[in-house]
Parts: sequence; structure tokens; C-alpha cells
Amino acid sequence: MGKGIKAARAGTAHARDADREGAASFASAAFRGYYSALFGERWPALEAALSSAPDSVAFVAAEGIDPYYLDSASIFAASCLELPSDGLILDACAAPGGKSLVLASRMGPNVRLVANELSSDRRRRLRDVLDRHLPAEPRSRVELSGRDAAAMCRRFEASFDAILLDAPCSSERHVLADAKALAAWSPARIRNLASRQWALLSSAWIMLKRGGCLVYSTCALSPDENDGVVARAMAKYGADISVHRPGCTVGAEATEYGLSILPDSSRGAGPMYVCRIRKIL
Repeated sequence: MGKGIKAARAGTAHARDADREGAASFASAAFRGYYSALFGERWPALEAALSSAPDSVAFVAAEGIDPYYLDSASIFAASCLELPSDGLILDACAAPGGKSLVLASRMGPNVRLVANELSSDRRRRLRDVLDRHLPAEPRSRVELSGRDAAAMCRRFEASFDAILLDAPCSSERHVLADAKALAAWSPARIRNLASRQWALLSSAWIMLKRGGCLVYSTCALSPDENDGVVARAMAKYGADISVHRPGCTVGAEATEYGLSILPDSSRGAGPMYVCRIRKIL
């Protein structure tokens, strides 16, 4: 009797493992099929570039300060935000902190930055990055916030002179590097993220002052999370929106509203989508 129970349990465990392996294999095939349909003959080279070590460069905010390593495409995205000579800027989804460092290093003496991150764990990392990699003076003008950026507009309408929204996204490079993330992938993830991104962008637009600059960026490949989200903003706020495509960087490719930096054509940098818009006075 005992042996029979053990055998039954072993069989059940084996079946569960087989089911998990089957589901993971299906998700992997679905992932590759989805992006193969998007990129056609380019996909194998792009997948290989995504699976390789990412581009990483040392960003130094000031002489004598420890460098922070991040993708050069991330530096480019943060550099595309046009900053005011004085006023308040927002990094709406700031962790882990690399883009906040770039923004803070570019601020004039009369500019302050709100680095916002909803996740408490990621916010702790953000604080550590800012404390370690920024000189004391600009660090004193960076305030950390833990709000949901999609709801901040209820309290901070027309409050910021410039906003960087580097939105949570599919991050396909991460998915390919993480077997668990790949096994959990489905097209529904893209739809759900695009809905969240739209909520974030709509809120950021409401928080932006007239004449202000907003950069929307993701590290996603799908147009649904990139131009598709901006297209919704154009449809809703088009009379007040002016799109100004950033100046090109190495390997950047123009999209309808912005630029796409993909690692197979930019020496490993990216992926990164960048769109720069202004709220008309």
C-alpha cells in the first residue's frame, strides 16, 4: 500500500513537471513566433543580439564620483528630455536610477528633480544609487517619492516643467534571459502593459505644464507599447501635442512618432524606444 501511494505521488509529480515543461515550451514558441511575425527575417539576428551581453557604459556624474554602468541607449533617452533653466522636473518611474543620475547631472542650479518609484524595494535601490553616484549639491535637489505615477495627476496637475516617463514594459531582453519569465510570457502581457503605459502617459501629460517637454520611453520591442501608446495620446490630446523626434544616435531607426534603438543595429545598445513631445502653450 505504501509503495503504491509513493508511486502514485511520483507519477503525479512527474505529470506536473511534464505539464510545466510543456507550458514553458509553448510560451517560448509563442514568444518567438510573435516577434518573428513582427520582425520577419530580421528576428534571428535581433534575438541573438538580445541574448548577448548588453551594452554597458560608465556614466560619471562628476569628477571623483563612482561611475554607474548602464546602457548607452538609456543615457540617450534621459538626454533627450529638454530641461528648464529653473523649475521642477519628474522622473516618473525612476528605479533603478540610471536615468535620474543623467537628469540630475544636467540640471541647472535652480532646477529640482522628483525621482518617483512606486515599489518600496526598488525605491531603496534608487536611493542608494543616487546617494552613491551623485555629488552632494545636486543630490540635495533630488527628492524621492513613492507614489503611483498613474494617479499622481489627481494631486499634481500642471506641476512639472519636464517629465521623463520610462514606463514599465515587456523588456524582451530580460524575458529571454530569464527562463521563468519566458515560460510565463503571453501576448496578453503586452496588452496589459500597454494599458498601464497609457494610464502612466495620460497622467504624465496632465502633470506637465504648458510649454513643457515630456519624453516617453520603453525598452520594449512591440509597437503596441511604443508608438501605439503615443498614438492614443495624439488621438486624445492632439490639439495640444507637438511631437519633436530626438536627434539620431548610432543605429537609431525612425518610427512614426519617435526613435527605436535595437541592439542588432546599434552595437548592442537597447532596445530602447524614445518619443519626445511638448505641450503647446
